Order: sequence, then C-alpha cells, then structure tokens
Amino acid sequence: MRRQETGIMLWAEWQRIMPIPPPVWKNPASGWIPERARRGERKKERDKTAKIRRDTDRKDDGSAGMDTGGAARGRRRRSCMISREKLVIPTYEMEEAEKSPIFYDVRNHQGTRGNVYPIPMRDVFLEKKIDREYDSVRLENDYVRIVVLPELGGRIYEGYDKRADYHFVYKNHVIKPALIGLAGAWVSGGIEFNWPQHHRPTTYMPVDCRIERGEDGSETAWMGEYEPLFGMKCLIGVTIWPDRAYVTVRTRLYNPTNATQTFHWWANLAVAANESYQLKFPPDIDYITYHNKDAVSEFPVVKGEFARAEFGDGQDITWFRNIPSPASFFIFNSNYNFMGGYDHGQQCGTVHVADHHVSVGKKFFTWGSRAFGDAWHKNLTDEDGAYLEIMTGCYTDNQTDFAFLAPDETKVFEQTWYALTDMPDLKNAEKEGAVGFSLQDGELRASLNVTSEQPGARLWIVAKGKVLLEETVSLTPGTACVRTLAVPEGVEEKDISIQLTDREGETIIGYTWRPPFFADREKPEPRRPARKPEEIESPEELYLEGLHLEKYRHVTLRAEPYYLEGLRRDPGDSRCANAMGMLRMKQGRPREALSFFRTAVQRHLLRDPNPRDGELYFNLGWALEEIGDEEEAVRCYRKAAWNSGFKAAGLRQAAKAALRKGKWKEALSCLEEAFPNNAESPQISFLLSFVFRRLGRRENAELISSRMLSVDPLAYSLLAESWLLTGEEERLRSLCAVLGEREAAWRTLLSEYAEIGAWEDLLKLAAFAPPELLILLYQAYAAQKLDREQDTREFLRCAQASSLDRVFPYTDWDVRVLRCCRAGGLEARCDYLLGCLFYGRDSREEGIRLWQQAAEEGDLHQAHRCLALALMDEYGDLTGARCEMERAFRLEQAENAGKPQDGRYLLELLAVRKRCGEEPEKLLALLEQYPETVNRREDLAHQRLVLCNEAGHPEKTAEYLAARSFHPYEGGEGILIRAHMLAYVQLGRRAAAQGKLAEAVSCYETALTYPENYHEGRSEFPREAAVCYYMARAMEAMGENEKAREWDERAAACRTGLLDESDFYTGCALRRLGRNREAALLYREMLEGARKILREEDRLPYFGGFVSNLPGEHSVRIANHRKAHPALFYALTGLSRTDEAQREKELAKQWGAEIAWISIVEAEGKEFLS
Repeated sequence: MRRQETGIMLWAEWQRIMPIPPPVWKNPASGWIPERARRGERKKERDKTAKIRRDTDRKDDGSAGMDTGGAARGRRRRSCMISREKLVIPTYEMEEAEKSPIFYDVRNHQGTRGNVYPIPMRDVFLEKKIDREYDSVRLENDYVRIVVLPELGGRIYEGYDKRADYHFVYKNHVIKPALIGLAGAWVSGGIEFNWPQHHRPTTYMPVDCRIERGEDGSETAWMGEYEPLFGMKCLIGVTIWPDRAYVTVRTRLYNPTNATQTFHWWANLAVAANESYQLKFPPDIDYITYHNKDAVSEFPVVKGEFARAEFGDGQDITWFRNIPSPASFFIFNSNYNFMGGYDHGQQCGTVHVADHHVSVGKKFFTWGSRAFGDAWHKNLTDEDGAYLEIMTGCYTDNQTDFAFLAPDETKVFEQTWYALTDMPDLKNAEKEGAVGFSLQDGELRASLNVTSEQPGARLWIVAKGKVLLEETVSLTPGTACVRTLAVPEGVEEKDISIQLTDREGETIIGYTWRPPFFADREKPEPRRPARKPEEIESPEELYLEGLHLEKYRHVTLRAEPYYLEGLRRDPGDSRCANAMGMLRMKQGRPREALSFFRTAVQRHLLRDPNPRDGELYFNLGWALEEIGDEEEAVRCYRKAAWNSGFKAAGLRQAAKAALRKGKWKEALSCLEEAFPNNAESPQISFLLSFVFRRLGRRENAELISSRMLSVDPLAYSLLAESWLLTGEEERLRSLCAVLGEREAAWRTLLSEYAEIGAWEDLLKLAAFAPPELLILLYQAYAAQKLDREQDTREFLRCAQASSLDRVFPYTDWDVRVLRCCRAGGLEARCDYLLGCLFYGRDSREEGIRLWQQAAEEGDLHQAHRCLALALMDEYGDLTGARCEMERAFRLEQAENAGKPQDGRYLLELLAVRKRCGEEPEKLLALLEQYPETVNRREDLAHQRLVLCNEAGHPEKTAEYLAARSFHPYEGGEGILIRAHMLAYVQLGRRAAAQGKLAEAVSCYETALTYPENYHEGRSEFPREAAVCYYMARAMEAMGENEKAREWDERAAACRTGLLDESDFYTGCALRRLGRNREAALLYREMLEGARKILREEDRLPYFGGFVSNLPGEHSVRIANHRKAHPALFYALTGLSRTDEAQREKELAKQWGAEIAWISIVEAEGKEFLS
C-alpha cells in the first residue's frame, strides 16, 4: 500500500468521525510518494484505495501467500508468494553477549563515536561450526526469489534472479561473524540496512517481523525496531509484485522522542566480486571523496595515495582488480537515480534505483584484491569468495554524514534492486528498466533491460538529431534487447540518445548525455578539521561547529566547549543556550537544562512574544515536565503548537499530560488539533485510539488503530490497543508474535502506557512480557500507583531475586521507575542500574556517585567493577580503582563458584594492575592462574602475548601464537602481527648472538610469514622494516652482501609514517645504504611529529584518530603520551642524542608504554649510529 493512499483513507474516515477540513498535502516528505512512473496503467493503480489483508499466522508451507489472480489482467496469470520458514544455515557460534555494561568513551567505530551502551557487546568466538535454524521470510514470483532474516537485523539474505540464473545479491552460505559491527559481531552478504549509524548497532540481533499481502498481489515482509541507542523507530517493507522482476524496500524512520535526533541510512548491498567485476557509477560522476570527505580525487582514474591505498600513476578504480587494499569511495552528487555493478564474466550485474534527491549517497567498499583482502574474505565466508559492498545512502551522502529527525517526524523513502543481463556499459536505470551502450570504431552496441513484460514497445536510437533506429520490440525480464548498428562519422558518445516507450507511449527508460556534475561548478575541496573554540570568530560559527561535532558524533571532540564559548561571548545567544539545554536533557539533567532553555526563550522574546519557531518553547516544556512542573510545561507545549514545526509534538505532549490527570476530553481536543498536522504519527494515533476506547467510542478506536496499523504494521502500542479494545486472542497472539521475548521491546511498549498513567493497561500487558528485572520494576511501579501494596511487594520481591546480567536501562522512564523502586532491599540494585544509565548518557559524575552508593549499600560486584573503571578512566585514581576491581573480582568469583569464569572481570583486573605499573612477570602470573579463561577469550590471549614479549619470553609468545586461532577486528589489523614480528625478531637476535645464523634467518623468515590461524593478510603498508633490517644483518654476517643490500632496500621502502619502531629501522636501513641525509630527515620528521602530539596531548587527529578498545586505555592523553615518548626515543636515538633519548625512555615507562622494542634498540648500542 502506498503511504499517500493510506493518508487518503485516514482522512476519509476522520472526516466521518469529526468534521474537520483535511489539510493540503504540500510536503511530499510527510507521506509515501507514489512512484513517478508516467505510464497511464500504473497511474490508475495508484489512484485506487488499496485494502490490506494481513496474515500473521500462515502455515509455513510452500503455498502460503500464493496469488493465483495476479495483477496484470489480460496477460498470463502470474503468482507471487510469501512464507515464514525455518532456514538451516551453517553457523560459526559465538559466546553469549557480555553480561556487564561496556562504556566506550573515545572508541572510533567507522569514523563516529563507538559507545555501545545500552547494547551488550558480543565479541567472543567459540570456534565451533553448527547447523542452526533461523526464522526467515521467503518472497517469490516468476522472476525473483528473496529471503530475509529477521533474526540478523532484518537483512535481505538472498536475492536471486530466476531468468538470469544469477544471485544479484551476494548469498553467503555460512553465517561467519567477524568483529566489524558496533556491538562486535557482523556478517557479510545480502543487503544490510545500516542505521542510525554504521554498522547497524543491531545487525546481529533480532528485529520485529510481520508478513502482509496486498490486493494487487504484492507480498511484503515488514521488519522494524525501536533502536536502543536513541529510541528512534525504523520500519522497512521488503516487497515484490507478481509481474515485476525487482525487489523494493520501503522505509519509514520515525522519532517518538522529545529530542531532535540524528541518523544516517545506508543500504549495504553485497555482490560477488572477481577480476571481471566492474562498478557502475552514474556517467556524470567526475570527482569522488573518502570517509568524512577528508580527501578528493578525480574519477574514474585515481592517482597516487588515496583512501589509504596506493594507485601509482593511475588506476581505473571501477575495476575490483585495480584496488589493492581496503578502500571506500563516495560520490559528491549525481543527477541520476541509479548505481550498480557488473560481472563481465557472467554477463550479469546488479542495479539499485532510488530518487536521487533523497538517495544522495553512492559508495562502494572493498577489502582489496590482494592478500589482505583475501584474508578478510576468508574470515567472512567459507566458500563464497570475494565480495564488494555497493552502498546507497538516503538523507546522507557520506560516512559520517547524518541527517536530523525532529520529534514526531517521519521520513519515508524507497529503494529498488534488480538484476542486469548483457549490460556491460550501463548508462541509466530506473525502476522499469535499464539502458547501456558503447561506441567503438564507428559501431554502436546498445542494450536494454526491462523489469516487466513489455510487448509492442517502441525503441528509438538517435545521434545528433538523426534517427538511427526506430522499431517495435517486445521485451521480457531476464533477456536483454541488444542492437548493433553503424553510426555516422564524427558521432561521439555524448551525441547518442536512446528512448524506450511502452505500447501506450509512456517512457520506460531513456538516456541523453549530461555533462559531468562539476563541469560548471567549483572543484570540491576536502573538509577541514574543526578549529579550537578560541580560534573561532563568532558565536554563530561556534554554534555551527559544535552542532557539526554533535551531529556527526565525533569520536574525541565534544560540542559542549563550543557552545559554552559562544555563551561566554554572548550569554544570551539562543542557539548555543538551546543546544546546551538539549545536551543536558540527553544527559538526564533537566534542572540544568531548564536554565539554558529559559535563556534561549528570553532572547527570542526580546522584541516579539510570538517566536516564529516553536522548538524553544517545546524544549522548555520538556524540561519543566521532567522536574514535575506539569502545569507550566503544558503552557509551553501549547505555545510551541502555535507553529507548524512543533504543533503535533507539542499537542501530543499536552494530550499526555491531560491523560495522566484523567482529562479525556481535554486530551481529545489536543489530539483533534494535532491529527491534521501529522495524520500518520504512530503516537498520536495510539493516543487517539486510547482516548476513544476510554470514552466508549469503540468504532472510532478500532478505525484509528486499524488504519495506522495499515501504515505501520509493527506499531507496538496500536497492536496492544487492538487487543485491549476487543480482547480477541488472535490479536494478542499478533502482539506477542511481534514482541517475542525481547525485554527491551516490551519495555518500550510499557513505557508508552506509563507515560499516560494507564496503569491497569500496563499491568495487563506486562503479564505477557518476559519476567525480567526491569519489567518487574515497571509492574511494581504501576501497582504502587494503583495502591496495590501486596502486588507491589511481590513484584519487588521477584525483582530482588532477578539477575543483573545484561540489564542496561537507558530511557527517561527507566529513571523514574528505578528511583521509585529504591525500597525493600532494592536500593543497591536500583542505584547500580541508575549509575549505568547516567554514566552511559555522559553524566559521569552522577553515575560514579550512584555506583559508590550501590557499592556501600549492597556490596554488589557489578557496582565495584563499574566504579573501578570509572575511577581509572575519569579521575586517574589508580589506587581506588585497584581496590574496587580487586573487590569486584573476588565477589564475582564467589558468586559464580563452579561456573565458567567471567573473563571480562579478569581482563579488567589485568588492565587496572597494568595501569598501576605492575611488572609484566606478575601480570603473567595472574593470567597463568586462569588458563581456561585466557584461552577462551581472544582479548586475554592477546594480552598474554604482549606480556610475554615485554617480559622477554619470546619462545612463550611463539608457543601461544601457534596454539589457537585469532580474529582481528576491523581497524585492529596488524596488532597481532606486530606481536608476532617482535617475538621472532627477539628469537632471531638471540640465535644470531649465539652464532646460529641459519636459525636466525629462519626466525626472520617466520616473522614475515602470516600463519593461517592469524586470519590476517599482508597489508600493502606493512610495518616490517625491523625484520628486514635484521635479515640484512644476518646476510652480512653470512657474507651475502648483495642479499643484505636487497633486504636493506626493502627495509628502506617500509616507511609507514606511524612514528614507531618500523620507521626507526627504515632510517637505520637508509644509513646502511649510504642515504644519511634521508635518514636524518626521517628522524627529524619523527621528532616533530611526536612533539606535535605532545603539544596537543588532549586531542587526536580530527580524521581517523584511534585509541585502544581495551579497558583502562580510553584516555586520549595517555594514548598520546604512550605514542609520543617511544617515538621521541627512536628519533633522538637516530639523531645520536642519546641522553635525551634516555629521558624519553623513562617517560615512556612512566606512561605505561610497551617498551620491548625500545629495549632492543637500546641493547644494540651504537650499532645504529655507525
């Protein structure tokens, strides 16, 4: 069903209920935009009112959902089916998600802040492959087969074109997770829907699902979620039609919160790649960029270094084979609606089509076509080989580009994919077809594809106004229409026009040359880094810079200093004051926010009591509501409703306030006014249905809920209202089938009823929810509101006995419930959970205070553990952190005696002791007490490797390296290889010192070899200069001077610019080659680079700065000192400034840097200076 049609139905029925004039539909973004096909037959279909028949409990037999009637009358009848099935897929198992909350302060994930709370991390592999059943939905017609997996983030798992016998969507025949997702596990293949940031936080988690059949024969799998990071709602409908050879995804993004949120949307299509695979960007693309737009290159030939890859004198990057290492390429803009790829070997491809005014993002990513990429492809599949990611962004053109979503706002859009056949030179594609052509040696070869049967179509090919071909053709999906003809001399590609129309004269697809996008525009420039607040001239620019950092979720820089500097210069600046207020509201600090909002409103009222924008009054009302001043809050909400932008949201909040007081008619009055402004807001429809039910107007309640469910079939509260209204068991089953056993989904539903004081309804619904701790507290809260003391005590008693594992509260209603339930022995538990909530929302001091209370009240190991990490990360209180972590570790062991140990606690105890300066030998002794735990967890196993190297036990490092499999995380490649190289360099040097040169050479050869169990391939920029340098010395000692020179030359070519030991040994090799000036220049550059780091010790590079993901290593300042002081040691040693180098060595030790390489360099004495 088209969204606009739904809106018409809603209005028709609404006018029958209440005689209000319907609005003029001026904003296409507020409703489903019908496909702008110019074919008369499809226009008639759009004007119909579609009725939906829903089947939520179909049998999983192959006939479910068959449509024997079809949509194309007068043609051969076609079928379309949908069924829910159990699909068995070989799967590499992972351990359950972490029991404890994880707080990443400055984690860089895909260029944005990678804080994962309140999502549990899942990053421990079991090395076990099993056959596992997945819930799947299969959609199929005569042309395509589509399979989706609601259990894995709602991704499309398979897209297969029957006519072409081609998987136009990469099908991975195994589920093989790797550490790429925001919360750890991620799998390749299919089409992943990435939102609200990259990679989708819930990509390895189940989502809501229902299936639906349209009267036109279409079949739709609806999938959705309330994402846990910000509380926004996503709904996607994966749809096929009986007579179409494409799959369309219709998306609705909705913001039910009171805060303006930000999101990006990237549909991540995977396609099988090989030497013959070519990307198909629109023909008007002339420039590309990288992540964050920090680099710009001409397109399609890229020269030099770009996107962290080297392209030499120039490579056509549309070919997979020409990209050696991992790289992402983004366009700036295009006037075309498509992007795709083509396998010249199979003569098939894939194309994506969407409105380019909304779907502005076009990107592709590859792991690269060399060893590094080969290793990653093996990490992600067993036998399906290499793939490319063809990503398309809606409301976003880059990663990390985000768009705004205001309170109660919905954004809607659709995207379509289908297979191409015999289309090697794609020039344009739309939903109904694609066209391509090439012109060589005076011969034109044109190819056309269609996505539906097109008998009697008309084809024109024109060059310079002269018709070269005009004929009637009949086309069918899966078979290309190819024409080859001679063209007049002097005709170029830009002179060619091709047009294909149906038998009624409506255009199916066409192409006419357009100039490159930037032909008449200035060349795009790379984005500049943010300036420091004190360097910015005006409060307006300070506000905009802060807004950018906040919107783009910068990893290390925060918006707050920019807003505060703006307010320092102009204390009444409404923009900065409003922005600061919103930051405080998101942190759960409404009293502080109130002051900022009042400042903002006061400035806006300077000359006019009626601002043009209702946002400031809305925000002020929200803050007032949170501190309990409801009367004043309603006054502000109603004033915000004077302006259309916040009319629906303001009236919605005012209606909720009235409902909490039982003022049904007042609430209805607000909702009557709000509905015309936002007829498809799920919250407004829910409130209307609720009020009608309470007023006894059952028909109206049923109408509103059923009509909204035709727009959003997964709206929790409307599914609940549907059952509460009728009591029908079938409707209850529908509700429970959607929410399943997911506690967070049920809590979202319960909070909607809590927000309007519907305590009886809340308890009715909660009876079907999983009896987990927070659900029980919601029930206790509701029972207390109803003065049911016995029920309250029973719910609290059950909550006291419930596990705290994976209980991660986050919402404002969680705050209210936890504060209210601090009684009857639950004080420590509630304080601990509130501490998690506030710490996770960047209210660090409040979080720490609550954890301290919880640790004192109940001696909870969870509270001691969180407190230890916070004291270490926030205050640098290592003594306090160690005391708390030791206590947490002992308590956790006692509580779980006889059970497998929680390796997270051991990892964090190790981190705290390491930060306290404990010697590597003692830290190794700690790990050796728990060998099973260390062997089970890769992070602990890797720490053991580091400690063995630091303690001078390379033989143990080599033994442990060979004993297990390792799995790199994206961005962490090379960390294991560095430990491997260090171990074998130490072993090689030891052998060389004993005169065992052959053994030394063997060690160095091993250092340059990447064993299979590492699951890593050689990078195009390897950090292997040290190994090459020592190999050269071994060759010298064996009298192989020519080979020694070759190894020195290889070392000299290994410069990485990372200011580490590899760059130092590059300088050593340069000196051996007599290139002393180059070596000195390299060391001086290292010296200046390290000093620059220390000059800005609290800042990382604006683009792509990283700190370790390990606990206790989240401090930017510590990370910078750990990098800078070893770099200074190497540079000063290379420049023969040994006294200064020694001072830097001591500082490196004080800051906790790994110094094994420093020790090696130091042990060599003056060797390097000769």
